[in-house]
Amino acid sequence: MIESVANNLCKIRAILRGITLFFVLIPAIISSAFAQDDPKDEKIIRIGVVAPDDGSLGILGTQLRAGFLIFQNEFIEQGLRFDVIEETEVCETGGGTDTAFGLEEAQVDLVVGFLCVESLVSAMPILDQANIPVINVNIRSDIVRDEAARLDWPLFSIAPRASDQAKFASKYIIDNWGDKSVALVEDGTISNRELVDAIRLQLDDGGFQPIVLDNFRPGQDKQFGLVRRLEKSKISHVFVGATRLDTSIIARDAREIGLDLTFAGGDTLRAADENLPFPNGAVAIIPHVGLTGANSVSARAAFDEAGIFPDRFPIFGYAMAELATILADIETDDVVKTLKEDIFDTVIGPVSFDRYGERQENTFNAMIWQDGRFIKDEELAITETQ
Repeated sequence: MIESVANNLCKIRAILRGITLFFVLIPAIISSAFAQDDPKDEKIIRIGVVAPDDGSLGILGTQLRAGFLIFQNEFIEQGLRFDVIEETEVCETGGGTDTAFGLEEAQVDLVVGFLCVESLVSAMPILDQANIPVINVNIRSDIVRDEAARLDWPLFSIAPRASDQAKFASKYIIDNWGDKSVALVEDGTISNRELVDAIRLQLDDGGFQPIVLDNFRPGQDKQFGLVRRLEKSKISHVFVGATRLDTSIIARDAREIGLDLTFAGGDTLRAADENLPFPNGAVAIIPHVGLTGANSVSARAAFDEAGIFPDRFPIFGYAMAELATILADIETDDVVKTLKEDIFDTVIGPVSFDRYGERQENTFNAMIWQDGRFIKDEELAITETQ
């Protein structure tokens, strides 16, 4: 799997190198495309794409930009309705200030990106003053989102809130494990402890009490202590707030003593195997992004032609290029107002925002690990009947 990721990264970089000239030629191509018409008849959206190009989030920035490029390559002959202004994100405190001033000077209509909290929060006051909306694709912090709502920042979020995961996970447990013996365990890290605590509170509100609440020390070669405690309590189902590797170790040690456990967890389960297979049947409560909406067939063909796997961030880039095109067709003079009032049909399905900029469509799914990949419940049912 790691090799596959590396190959995909190489392909993305090759695309970016191969069509650098494409970006240079875009203004000339657009100018030529509309030379025969009155340019006042066609509105062009100026969209700022802000993402890191190195560090731990560099790959996500590369993928986001690749999604835009795939869309542009697919529709260039029809005449693009937007210009892209790229800015490299600086992921440090105050890192968004200069970027925001640059975007304001470039007179962008919309910004997509800001993958780091530090740069986002320093950019938003400046972009707010300029009435330039930002579409966030990955920052899920409730604190940041609440602050944006309180200050009425023009922040729109494709990414779900962190608390949404706890709500969905607790509903999944009640609906599917309501008659089982359930344990909630976490590895002591802040994020996983907060997730498990939030699930516990949601379960309590729903009238469901897990049998065991436990924690363990992460990064150990064995977890027999935890497994023995679960065995003693006659636990059959476990929600684990931990890494994929630690969850795999718990599952392996449980099998070794003959304990049959069903596992579920959060985003941390969507990672590469580290020399220890992940157990079939484990459930990950994760935001699922796929090519499911309008134009998904042609989009999939475009991704195939580019040699890029349609993962989350390339899809986000493609979908946001679609959204910019729709905004250009609407020819709105107030992008913030339009984002709050309209529904946008994209390759990730309908996208609409409430008055606080939160996406109204649920994006979470219970994805089941089966033979090397996460699939939906209905896909698993089809697989088992074949």
